[in-house]
Amino acid sequence: MASTSSPVLPRTPKICSNCKACGLHIFQAPVFDQLKLSTIFWVGLSAVKFDAHEEKLPLSPSTASGALVHSIEAPYLDKLSFYKTNLVKCAPMQGNKLRYPLKHEMAKCFPNFQWELETLQPKTVFLLGNQVASFVLQQFNHSKSVFSDGFNYSSFDMDGIRFIPIHHPSYMLVYRRKLLAEYMEGVRAHFPVKTSSAVGKKERTSLVLSSCRPSLENIKTPSALRSVGNCAG
Repeated sequence: MASTSSPVLPRTPKICSNCKACGLHIFQAPVFDQLKLSTIFWVGLSAVKFDAHEEKLPLSPSTASGALVHSIEAPYLDKLSFYKTNLVKCAPMQGNKLRYPLKHEMAKCFPNFQWELETLQPKTVFLLGNQVASFVLQQFNHSKSVFSDGFNYSSFDMDGIRFIPIHHPSYMLVYRRKLLAEYMEGVRAHFPVKTSSAVGKKERTSLVLSSCRPSLENIKTPSALRSVGNCAG
């Protein structure tokens, strides 16, 4: 696992739950996980649009991506603390449909992400998907990430935090579903705790698909990626 060093993280202002910097708050207020000191961060691209009755959380377990992330975490909930966030805290909408956030919207919200890093002090940060990884690496003046087909993910260190670009969960669920067990093992290999391989490969895959099945009903074609959060949480 490759690892390189970069400059320390810059200090940033306090996070603003009523942030209006990029203008996306007109569609939905910023969405945050419960703020707590956390060992591991999961970082998606942007929030999704929630219905009024839904619990508003980044990478919510009610989404396909969030369900897979929860499955990866599950055996370690008593050993590690997890925090989920998005680079863009609001939901970027075009009409009634979720769209990808623009780069200037990501840049406007980036200080909130920096504040989360400084305040919640994670040891490991998983950057979900190419758009998230490329933007974060660019902000830290780091070379572009390359994803390993074998899930042997590389990392880079900054100010005591290890950043790891990985395939987005929804990409795995749609395009590489047969390799979910290998994906989970590749991600867990970066957990700052000794991982266990006691559960067999077929059993792990079955558990993942079972836990994600309710959220996968609408994932029939690659074009469905955007609706389930290809790079959003």
